[in-house]
Amino acid sequence: MTAWDDLLGAALVGTGRRPFDLAASGVPGAGTVTADTPEAAVLAAAALATGYRRAGWTPPTWRGTPAEPAAPDGRPECTPAAAQLLELLLTRAIRLEVGTEPLTTDWLTAARDAGRRPPHRLLPDLLRFGTTTTTVRGLVREVIGPRGTWLAGHNPAWSWAATVPPSEVAERFATGTRAERVALLADLRATEPARARELVEETWAAEPAATRAAFLDTLRTGLSADDERLLERALDDRAATVRAAATALLDHLPASARARRMAERARQLHQADGAFDLPGEPDAAARRDGVTDHREPGLGRAASRLIQILAATPLSTWDTRWIPAADHDVLLGWTKAALRQHDREWLAALARHQPTPEMIAALTPDTAAEILSGHRKLDARFGALLAAAPGPWPAAFSTEIVGRLRTGKAEAVLRLAARAMAEHLHPAALAAVENWLLALGTDHKPVARALRGIAHALTIRATILQEFT
Repeated sequence: MTAWDDLLGAALVGTGRRPFDLAASGVPGAGTVTADTPEAAVLAAAALATGYRRAGWTPPTWRGTPAEPAAPDGRPECTPAAAQLLELLLTRAIRLEVGTEPLTTDWLTAARDAGRRPPHRLLPDLLRFGTTTTTVRGLVREVIGPRGTWLAGHNPAWSWAATVPPSEVAERFATGTRAERVALLADLRATEPARARELVEETWAAEPAATRAAFLDTLRTGLSADDERLLERALDDRAATVRAAATALLDHLPASARARRMAERARQLHQADGAFDLPGEPDAAARRDGVTDHREPGLGRAASRLIQILAATPLSTWDTRWIPAADHDVLLGWTKAALRQHDREWLAALARHQPTPEMIAALTPDTAAEILSGHRKLDARFGALLAAAPGPWPAAFSTEIVGRLRTGKAEAVLRLAARAMAEHLHPAALAAVENWLLALGTDHKPVARALRGIAHALTIRATILQEFT
């Protein structure tokens, strides 16, 4: 029996039934303490023994395998001011009309381009930001560095930012849920596209149709001619969803065999005067290549089939000089092809002829700015185009567009494009925005509110650029 057991026994049954000798109790330090009564002796021994037990407690021995530490990060830390600004954006302590996500993205982009890292204490906040804002996950992965990747591996909610060890890839792909396997393939396609494709091919025949279609969708990342063999195989799949997924991906490969087959069909429809005949009922080969009975809004089946064929034909088959004389359905087919093939020359030519928000959004910021600068009418259509323009906008265009809207009293355009202006205007336009705001009267409260939001965002963006230059 230990001294603690003896002490507990005396306390439970009472000192009248079990005498307690403080000096002989064996409790460390009891010999230096005096007590007038047996009860006081028990309490004094309990106080000594409790302190001894707490001070002398040893934790249980860890029997697991200690995790390897994070790899070193050689990037210098950002400035204290930049770190404070990031913390305010991540915690939403800064209130902005457009929200904090665009400026957080600006901060991350500036940090990445400058080769600097955030302080380690903000890594959990950055991982939470990437978890809720899926569109910036790739950027977050780049900025958090090896320590952030290591941290993400210890929280299932942050698995999107973790790196799967190469030795575990095959096992996780074999044993994970469909969502986990799709996520694994998507991550692997960014670094090892061939390995991801091999995993898909190994189990292709045994997968259900929904899984095969989901696996094909992951090939969008890093899509190349190396994927064509698998996609051609999928064109013969028994499931329509899988065939549709394959044709959607092949639309992005203008050098593929399917693209050449579509080009041959398109050439047979092309007339000497530049117009196109409408195709007839598609044969089995055309249907295999994705020519369906789907109808475009307001068009018949034949015209819709022509659009499908043109949308899948390499744009190198045609000449941009034919655009002004082309019919509506031909322009629609070429537009779809330009968007899918990411052909900058055709997108710019089509946008100069007849711009749409979708085409403007697919251009580079400089090209979009150049095209929009040539539009003189400040109407709702222009506001939609401006709202779709990608950023960051060039400094000269940013200052010019603020001046044009102010001079033209285009308050309706400002309201339509206020969010895009707050997200994409260059800080060089801040003075123009502030001058417009100061010149407003009291009858322009909605406009003033929009301008204040834009000015606030530009001030923060200017601070971000200053801290990383």
